[in-house]
Amino acid sequence: MKRLFTLIFVLSLVTACAPRPYWTLTDDMNRVVKSKSFQITVPEGWVRTTEPDTWERLNIDGKDRIILLESMGVTRDGIGIHAISVTRRYPGTAFPTIKKKSTPNMLPPEVADLYVSELRKRSGLERLKVLSNKPAKIDGKPAFQLVMQYKNDDGLRIRIMSYGFVDKTGFYTVNYRAPYLYYYKRDYDKFLKLVKSFKQRKGASAPPPKLPVWAKLFT
Repeated sequence: MKRLFTLIFVLSLVTACAPRPYWTLTDDMNRVVKSKSFQITVPEGWVRTTEPDTWERLNIDGKDRIILLESMGVTRDGIGIHAISVTRRYPGTAFPTIKKKSTPNMLPPEVADLYVSELRKRSGLERLKVLSNKPAKIDGKPAFQLVMQYKNDDGLRIRIMSYGFVDKTGFYTVNYRAPYLYYYKRDYDKFLKLVKSFKQRKGASAPPPKLPVWAKLFT
C-alpha cells in the first residue's frame, strides 16, 4: 500500500510538471475558447491553441523585438494549409513595425490602412494586394473587413480576409488565411460564423502586462 501511494504521488508530480500541448482538438464540450480579453466559438473537430500566445518576436529596423499581445490560433488541416488567428494588440504597440499606436477615436478605414501598411512591412508580404475594404461590425463595434491577396514563393495565390476594430483597450483582428483555390472557399462560411461569435471580455480593460525580464534582452 505504501508503494502504491508513493507511485500515485510521483505520477501526480510528473503530470503537474508536464507541459501542456500547444494545440488541442475542439469538440462539442470545449468549442467556446476564452482568453483574458476575448472569446470565440471554434468549429467542432478543428484544432486551436490550448492557451493564448502572449508575445511575438519581430524584426523591426534590423533589430529583434519582443511585442506583447494576446493571440489564439485555429485550423482544420494545419496552419501550412489554412489558419485563423484572433489577436488583440495593446494600444502602444498596435502597429509595431510601422511604429504607430492605436487610439479609440480612429475610424475603421484609417485603422485598415495602418494595418495594411503594417503587414506589407513584414517579410513575404511586401507585394500584398488589397482587393476590397468595406465597413463591418464585430461584437457591435464599428470595424473593417479587408480582403487581401499575395503569391507565395511557389506562385500560389494566398487570400486573407481580416476583420478589425480599435477601442481604448487596443487593436483587435480576426484573420482567415488560405490558398484561394479550394481551401479558402471551403471554410469561408465557418470563418464568418467564428467572426460573429467574437465577444470582448471584461478582462480587456485590465492594464497591459509588463514586459518579462527575459524579453528586455530584445529591447
